Amino acid sequence: MPRLRIILLVFLLVCTPLTARQLTLEQALQSATASSLTAHNAKLTLEKQLNQASINAHLPSISISAGATASTSLLEQNSSAQISPAASLSFSLSSTDRYAKASNASLAKTAQTTYSSSLQSLGMQVMRAYWNVAAAQLSYEQQKAAWKQAQASLEAMQAKYEGGRASSLAVSQAKLAFSQASLTLESRKNDYESAKQTLQTLVGYEFEETADELLDIQSLKPLADLQNLVLATSSIQLLAYKIEQAEISLKQTHATTASPILAFSASTSLASSLSTAGNSYIRDTTQIGISVSLSLDPYLPNSSSQVTLENLQQDIALAENELQQGIHAAKSEVKTLYQNLMQLEAQLQYLFEYREASEVTFAYSQAAYEAGEITYLELMESEQHMQNARLSILQQQVTYTVSLYELAYLLETDVKTIINA
Repeated sequence: MPRLRIILLVFLLVCTPLTARQLTLEQALQSATASSLTAHNAKLTLEKQLNQASINAHLPSISISAGATASTSLLEQNSSAQISPAASLSFSLSSTDRYAKASNASLAKTAQTTYSSSLQSLGMQVMRAYWNVAAAQLSYEQQKAAWKQAQASLEAMQAKYEGGRASSLAVSQAKLAFSQASLTLESRKNDYESAKQTLQTLVGYEFEETADELLDIQSLKPLADLQNLVLATSSIQLLAYKIEQAEISLKQTHATTASPILAFSASTSLASSLSTAGNSYIRDTTQIGISVSLSLDPYLPNSSSQVTLENLQQDIALAENELQQGIHAAKSEVKTLYQNLMQLEAQLQYLFEYREASEVTFAYSQAAYEAGEITYLELMESEQHMQNARLSILQQQVTYTVSLYELAYLLETDVKTIINA
């Protein structure tokens, strides 16, 4: 097993690029899962819990021992040696052991579901970091275009000024607009690099840019259908397993304190002594025992056993209530995300119309400025409205994309599952 792990580690090191040109969300999720200490610790915890759940309490107990002694007499000129090997085998079985297998199975399911939940949390973290990079990247590229346009406007204004067709005030306004565009460009570049660094830390290597595009408006499946998906999520399954474990615990405790206990035990031992003095022997002993016992403590008012059983019964009721509360909370969260997506969809439709209107207005403003009907400052204000409209759409698309993925992660499914094909 250690050799296999070393081979896999070398394979990952060879196949994982130190620097990638483009990074998809799927690649980011795979790399983060492979390199994250959180995921590694979750895997180790799972293996530990599965090992604990696989313990076989019915195996017999076997022991082997041996001893040796030697003696000698110089005066009598004699010596002797003795070897005493021994072995024993014992086995016991009780009626209280019948719930051990069910308890181990429940622990194994809980461990596996907890591991899946840990990976889901890591995936949510990576997903948000990825789309933060995508948003910062698009915002940076958008500002670069605006910066180039401001630079071209400044150069054109300076040429007009030198030709006597523009005032010094117009040149100063063009310089101010270019300076503001430069400051904004530097700010968005820093935001982009910071977002990249966060994601690079999660995936374990550097990349130049993200590859996936922001999602367009999607047609979601009916809310009731999405709410039904919460029943299969790990958080709800863990709550269901908690009921199962509480029921098993009650049965085990009842079997050991309030029910007749039938116990069977068997043991065999073999002892021998091999001596050079001639007094060698071999002896064996076999014992079999059956017993029946019944504790009366649970039937005594306010006894420890009686209170324990009552509390375990209450634990089942509490676990059932927690399950219902968990289902209700999960469905409410799905409804909130669903309604939020509907609102974002309506806002995006409005912003698309606003962007189109601002682009038309800016085109008219350019023509009016060329005709001398408006000032350069008014032209810049019109352009700023257009840039703000484009940026608002980008921000809303990012929010919409992240919300759609959050809904999918909450339901522990793929985005394609929650939309109409």
